[in-house]
Amino acid sequence: MQFDCLDKEDMPIGLIEKADPEKVPSNPYPLPEDLEWSDIDVTNPKELDEVYTLLRDYYIEEYSNEFRMRYSHEYLKWIFAPPERHKDWAVGIRAKGSKELIGFLNIAPLKVCMAGVVTESAEPSFAAISAKYRNKRILPILAAETIRRLRVSGIWHFYFSTDRVLCAPIAGNWFYRRDLDFKLTVEINTNEVPEGKTMEEMVAAHQMPESANIPGLREMTKEDIPQVHALLSEYLKKFTLYPIFTQERIAHMLLPQKDVIRTYVLANKDNKVTDFISFYIMPYTVLKHPTIKEVTSAFLFYHTATTVSLVDLVNGALYKAEKSGIFTMVASDCTDNMEFIEKARFKSLNDCQQIYIYNYRFRPIPSNQLGINFI
Repeated sequence: MQFDCLDKEDMPIGLIEKADPEKVPSNPYPLPEDLEWSDIDVTNPKELDEVYTLLRDYYIEEYSNEFRMRYSHEYLKWIFAPPERHKDWAVGIRAKGSKELIGFLNIAPLKVCMAGVVTESAEPSFAAISAKYRNKRILPILAAETIRRLRVSGIWHFYFSTDRVLCAPIAGNWFYRRDLDFKLTVEINTNEVPEGKTMEEMVAAHQMPESANIPGLREMTKEDIPQVHALLSEYLKKFTLYPIFTQERIAHMLLPQKDVIRTYVLANKDNKVTDFISFYIMPYTVLKHPTIKEVTSAFLFYHTATTVSLVDLVNGALYKAEKSGIFTMVASDCTDNMEFIEKARFKSLNDCQQIYIYNYRFRPIPSNQLGINFI
């Protein structure tokens, strides 16, 4: 495995294995003879449904054995089909006879700036193998084929996050949660009423007050794309490691989609966008409750605050989320998020995602120098 971090200041930042296109195999890696490679067209509803079914059944998705993430078709298309996508980067494996999809791994393109160096990279995600094929060591072949396809495209390193410690990560993302419907969190066993408090007191304490609503905070529209792009691009430059987005990627990533992504903007009297905030939606299936079968959470995404404080902007988003039926919002400690974590009453989940770069040596950085939101 090609992971490396810098322990000494004089060690050079950069690729561990230097780019050498002539060494990249031109043909896909061999599979067991009853399997075959399949490029998945995630914009095709039938093929997207096959991916949805595979992930639903075999992707590691249970949280504390109480919940299961319920990825919608629209959410998966949002993740898998950015405008810069490569058609052969949605990598599938099928059974030759039945044509059943038994393996999948997606790769999203990611242009980044790392300590002043701009480079093309990628972010693999959603690796899944059908249970009946896991004893055939298919996943290592799928990973190797993914790396080969990246290198054919000229990409020699990529980012990924995991809750496992593989070596010294370049960063760690700690996660925090702000409950909005306290009664519901108790009913589904993610919370309890503290000793000396009543349910009514705790419900009132977690409700967002009307004062949190920011006058003029509205949903983002297509007309806002250039200004939101400019705002976010300038804001991210302050971090050691950050993504570089095109206007097309911003449109795909941030324009509101029902049950997928919500983005709110604040504009001045001249209709100039000065602030924005976004969060994406994640429904969960409740596994062990007799009547409550589904709840909806949100994950804070990209934001920029210039005329209001980040705390007020987040509270405005929490107000919008609560009014739409979201029961809890999750945020990581990347970017400037620690500015609001305590003041907006988020609490630690004791959950950390380790951030790695494959085939690239880079100095570890604190999470507040990480400008990338890993989904």
